[in-house]
Amino acid sequence: MSETRQGHGTHTVRPRWTWIALVVMVIGLILIGAGIVAQSWAWAIPGLVVLVIGGVVGLYGGFFYDVQGGGSVSAQMHDVVEGNEHEFPDATALRSEDEVKRDVRRRWLRR
Repeated sequence: MSETRQGHGTHTVRPRWTWIALVVMVIGLILIGAGIVAQSWAWAIPGLVVLVIGGVVGLYGGFFYDVQGGGSVSAQMHDVVEGNEHEFPDATALRSEDEVKRDVRRRWLRR
């Protein structure tokens, strides 16, 4: 089965920024939760602002495209420390089996 359409769109993922975004969004959720418990807008509104800031940082970092899954914790931390960036194919990209195999070898098997 051969497809004639080839999509070449990619998304950049910045692991350092995705982890920062996750931490910021969790802090925002904690502040919102504290505001709900205390019934205080003084906690909930800053929490909402922090949550939105975390979402914006997540968009920059490619948080919603971070599909690396299965990587070891040490490899993930290495990417965070080094500030590495990764290019991942767009969800609409159609690639040949050979291209996928090369990508898997390069990314996961380091060959």
